[in-house]
Amino acid sequence: MTHLLVWSLSPVGTLLNAAMLYVVLVAAGARWDRPMLGLILAIFVAACAYFDVRAYVARKRLGLTAYEAGEAVVERVWGPARTEEEG
Repeated sequence: MTHLLVWSLSPVGTLLNAAMLYVVLVAAGARWDRPMLGLILAIFVAACAYFDVRAYVARKRLGLTAYEAGEAVVERVWGPARTEEEG
């Protein structure tokens, strides 16, 4: 889960998510040649880029690698990892 989170919070993940959003919107009936679709994608990428930059600055301020930051997020959301004894 941590690897998925690290990739999804990266610029590569932003571009992949934007591409998937495009495919879903076109599959749902959006016209691919309309400017509104491009505007929607531009707003999505801009919002994601803003959050990517904020996450990068916060991570660098704390001196964490991308994987360490991903582990911290996973632990905060789902709690600490269980050991085999806790089962």
